[in-house]
Amino acid sequence: MNNINESINKIENTVGSLALGILVILVFLAAALRYLGNPIVWSVDLAQLLFVWVVFLGADRALQTNNHIGVDFFVNFLPRKIKKYIYILHYLFILLFLSGIIYYGFDLTIRNVSRNFNTLGISYSYATAGVPVGCLLMFRTIIYKFITNDILSSETEQKDLI
Repeated sequence: MNNINESINKIENTVGSLALGILVILVFLAAALRYLGNPIVWSVDLAQLLFVWVVFLGADRALQTNNHIGVDFFVNFLPRKIKKYIYILHYLFILLFLSGIIYYGFDLTIRNVSRNFNTLGISYSYATAGVPVGCLLMFRTIIYKFITNDILSSETEQKDLI
């Protein structure tokens, strides 16, 4: 189970890093060439496609390392056992929310199969698929945290760094 999770994380990090690198270079080149009078007409569509995937792959990475923005000022004053129950409830609410996003995200992806990007000539569903796939990855991350009993360990490690 751990090897499968690490393999998925490695693929996810590689694809996300590659997409982010291409996105940054593409946007820079598009802006520079537009300034010089030679715009890349397809750059906006490709940037939009890459951006969706970068956001949702990055969201899962942030969830894995507990780097999402959160307000835990009051929770930090609670005993560890109560804090753990609060985080369990927190993750259960996230799973419920992700379930809805996954369901409606796949529905949106299916609806967008016939819609094409104006300049790329590919289905818009490649962009919208990033939403349910990214949420499925986040769902997997939370389930993995429950299985490995890793609800609080990353949170305490993060405090040690501060």
